[in-house]
Amino acid sequence: MEILYYTRNADNCPDTDQSVRWLSVDEYDLFREHLELCEQRVLGETEWESAYADGTIYCGLFLEGKMVSRACVEKYSLNAWEVADVRTVKRYRGKGYACQVCSFVLKYILKQGKTATIRTEEDNSIMKSVIEKMGFTVL
Repeated sequence: MEILYYTRNADNCPDTDQSVRWLSVDEYDLFREHLELCEQRVLGETEWESAYADGTIYCGLFLEGKMVSRACVEKYSLNAWEVADVRTVKRYRGKGYACQVCSFVLKYILKQGKTATIRTEEDNSIMKSVIEKMGFTVL
């Protein structure tokens, strides 16, 4: 799995829509519901709180009161932070929502003066397409 870097500036990030916002640590129930909609293992509330305590923060894209897409900031070093854990509920895919949550996180990382990175599995062609559209490259 290669790490890709964002080498442009924040002005070149794709736009996001107002339906994307940060989740607070108190919104565990929303996050848990999203995990269930994505058919993923449900993260325990203690794990959720621990991730936030370690500096990981999540955003979500909301439609009709449901979080349909998410991404987070993983602060894995002092200088480089990753756009990570990107998921969109299957029935909402193909509408640009992953790009929107990734862009939201990317802009935040760049505004903090950090290097933005992203990665995905070799066989994840959908996420590879998102990464390419966003302008990440291998250095």
